[in-house]
Amino acid sequence: MCAVAGCGGSQRTTPLAPAGDEHDDGAGLLARASTSLALGEAEGPTSEGRAFGGSTYGGAAYGGSMYGGAAYGGATYASWAAPQWAYNAPSRIPHYNVIAGLAGSIEGTVTWPGAPPPKITSACGLIDNPSIHVGSDRGVRGVLVYIEKVAIGRPMPYFSRPATVGGLVVKHGCALAPAAQLVMPLPAPVAIHGDATRTRIRIAPPTGAAKVVELQEGGRAVIELASGVTRIEGEDGRLGAAWVLAIDSPYYAITDDAGRFRLDELATGTYVTIWQAPVASATPAGVISYGAPLVLHRTVKVEPGRPAKLAIPLSAAMSATVSPAVAAPLSGR
Repeated sequence: MCAVAGCGGSQRTTPLAPAGDEHDDGAGLLARASTSLALGEAEGPTSEGRAFGGSTYGGAAYGGSMYGGAAYGGATYASWAAPQWAYNAPSRIPHYNVIAGLAGSIEGTVTWPGAPPPKITSACGLIDNPSIHVGSDRGVRGVLVYIEKVAIGRPMPYFSRPATVGGLVVKHGCALAPAAQLVMPLPAPVAIHGDATRTRIRIAPPTGAAKVVELQEGGRAVIELASGVTRIEGEDGRLGAAWVLAIDSPYYAITDDAGRFRLDELATGTYVTIWQAPVASATPAGVISYGAPLVLHRTVKVEPGRPAKLAIPLSAAMSATVSPAVAAPLSGR
């Protein structure tokens, strides 16, 4: 005895029913369709060919408009456009005159010439000053640099929804981080994330009364920001604070580990504001307190094609005594 697949010769015992026969299981029609031949314009596929090799099994449904046309690679996917974001927010069209290709720039460094601020006592023990970070080369990291008033400015990337900056504060042990950050454009929220220890945080907006929020273990609190500086700290004063500066300006930077920053695409004019969170101090019991932030306004002559240089030394003796109105608006002069 030999297996059907292993013996020579034909092993067919039952012939296939002819196409159209009452016993035809479809093989006859499929065979006829597969061997249809059209010659000239007068000839064409048979009705069976259209049924089993045309619109039904090779046309619109199985390789035509649905599987290779408009819906799967044709008009729908070739003319794809970025969808519009659906969110409830007011118009964020820039409030200044937008000009592309501005060639001015500012390069600068923020330093701390004197002895760095000392470590402080906290509930977590002796920690680095949470609000200011001075490197070995005297550069100050995390200083906010921005232009407050803009008359002529660069275009901002929107991509159907405005690009956003900042908006996150995280509790790490006995401090909130980052100590200072910029958030833009407005309106904008800030999210505050907790760690393994529950705490109560106090949120002081630029104007109006402060409010206290309980931040549970691994919890999250979200608040809406108003224009200006919002201070976030522990209700009991034992948590390093965070300052969130909400602005509506296209020009902003945060200094790197060496205290360096750069602002690009500027019009000819004068401007710039430097904002450093206040230096922290603490009692032996670990209650942290702060003075005023360190705020400087500098007039800088910006010319196209050549970076303006700016060197800013900070010290603990500085305070926010200069009005922001002193900063001149960016102009087209």
